[in-house]
Amino acid sequence: MPGRLSRLFRRRPPRALVMLGIDYGCHQWYQALHAGRDFRIRAFIDDEPWNHRTRIGEAPVQYPGELVALVRKHDACAVLQVEGAKVPPVDSWAREELATLKVPVLVLPARIPPQPSVLLASLIERRA
Repeated sequence: MPGRLSRLFRRRPPRALVMLGIDYGCHQWYQALHAGRDFRIRAFIDDEPWNHRTRIGEAPVQYPGELVALVRKHDACAVLQVEGAKVPPVDSWAREELATLKVPVLVLPARIPPQPSVLLASLIERRA
């Protein structure tokens, strides 16, 4: 019986995400999700060479060609972009691979909602 009870209260690890872009809105979403326990942005995607391998919080900035590998590496549940933010180009092969992996590309609102994790969870659930 004690094993069953401890499993009920054991924390589930946060679900991994990859963010397209590094604009202000992307930073805001990173901070909002990082404040909660449900999601973590594990990598940002940007095509500017001077941003490559820099970090935003705990997450590195990588090239668009690394998107699929990062999704696989972190077992990401979604790829995010923020409405109105500059998004790096993602080729058709990467989009097809994401579809094959059943990893949705979600567009988040520019304004952070009161409960960002709840909104994100509902968007992921709808796309599943």
